[in-house]
Amino acid sequence: MSDSQSVSFQELTKALEDLPLWGKTLVAGGVVVAFYLPYAWFTSNKRASPIKSDFKPGVVYLYQLPRTKELPSISASCLKLETWLRMAEIPYENVPCGLGTRGLDGAIPFIEVDGKEISHSALAIHHLKEKFSKGSLDDHLSDEQKATCHAFERLIHLSLASSHLIYRAENADKLIGLIPPANFGIFASIFSIFVTKAYLGRCASIISSSSLGGYSRDQRVFLGKEDIRSLSKYLGSKHFFTGFKPTSIDASIFASLSQILFVPYQSHHKQLLNDECANLVKFVDRMKSRFWPDWTEATTKFTADSNWKRKLSTPPNGSRAQTPQKFE
Repeated sequence: MSDSQSVSFQELTKALEDLPLWGKTLVAGGVVVAFYLPYAWFTSNKRASPIKSDFKPGVVYLYQLPRTKELPSISASCLKLETWLRMAEIPYENVPCGLGTRGLDGAIPFIEVDGKEISHSALAIHHLKEKFSKGSLDDHLSDEQKATCHAFERLIHLSLASSHLIYRAENADKLIGLIPPANFGIFASIFSIFVTKAYLGRCASIISSSSLGGYSRDQRVFLGKEDIRSLSKYLGSKHFFTGFKPTSIDASIFASLSQILFVPYQSHHKQLLNDECANLVKFVDRMKSRFWPDWTEATTKFTADSNWKRKLSTPPNGSRAQTPQKFE
């Protein structure tokens, strides 16, 4: 094909974006048909496990959603698991994978270690604690502290996450907009619409099936604010949730609060954190500085280099979140 006949990626993308709504609809329909058949074939055939057949003994291979703007992952579970791996100083590698990559049970994130696949962040962490004897992160805790940490773990995953999911659904376009367009290919503007709609459907399903499903919107928001206040009161003036040493619960709370503080939209939950819960904001900054010195690189260059300690000698850049605004 001659230079005059060739069409660049940028030109094709611009042409698609300039199409009228009906044109985009026709193209989208064609794209769906073109991709559905191979997708249906692929998903109906059980993939090989492990994916990483040439694995190194003792290395954790992490499969998660791709890096995003503002924060390394828009999935609290993905951010929690990678943060915990860094805290436990377990060697790991991020495996490049697409948005559609899932574990054998359909979950994300998941890990592979020594050829064995484990899905779900909590189960992966439990397995790694036993395999690498990394219970030392929490071994110094009393039974009462461990019980309290377990209760807070359930609070953030079953209550606070469900409460804040309201804002994530209402701002789904902004949330999906944090995903670099390259992850959608040349049909980025079209596929992002489908992904947004699919995400909205998933949010509605999770909210309706959660313990907050029968509450009104205002009631759900209120209960989430009470969860945040409880976290703030328990943290008090401590550096971390159980004292001066970070433990597993800190990875969970850090990941969950990051999904509120760093996203490009306002919420009553973010306002509460900035206005009344400065200790939680400082806690997030403390965790970010200690375990994510490569935060700016991960959220601007979208690097997934697991050799994060090389950045410890360089002060991390980047602000915590947008300038606080009143949310009416």
